[in-house]
Amino acid sequence: MEKKYRFDGNTIKLTDDDYDRWSNSFKHINNLDAVLQARDDWLSYDADPKTAKRWFLSTSSYLAKLDRKYAIENLRDDQNRKIDAEGRPVFKTAP
Repeated sequence: MEKKYRFDGNTIKLTDDDYDRWSNSFKHINNLDAVLQARDDWLSYDADPKTAKRWFLSTSSYLAKLDRKYAIENLRDDQNRKIDAEGRPVFKTAP
């Protein structure tokens, strides 16, 4: 019986359970499929063979790092205004 994958890339192959676990864990990544596709392309064509072979661990670490970055970039206060790392509102200047 052929195994069914929720994400079926060249290198990255995720079952429903694994995909859901990553989707729930990395909530600040808005488009997980796009990030996984880009990562899969890199693993398939540019990564060294050792990294490609250990794709699950390296991708999980990569997603965690990206999620932290997006969490910091998208900090919001209780009024849903974008804030900086010190908690000050970030305002765009008018042109």
